[in-house]
Amino acid sequence: MAWTLRLSESEEAALSAQAVAEGRSKQEIARDAIRTYITREETWDGYLEDGPVVYG
Repeated sequence: MAWTLRLSESEEAALSAQAVAEGRSKQEIARDAIRTYITREETWDGYLEDGPVVYG
């Protein structure tokens, strides 16, 4: 999966500073933050209540 994350200049500066402080890449930090958000927000009951999903 590919995606583009657009940040304001101040957000980009904050992410760069965090990357330097943690010794990780900006990509790693953004990926981990998005993964954490998705994991925290997903509700499997919501997926099951909406009925079957048909791909085709």
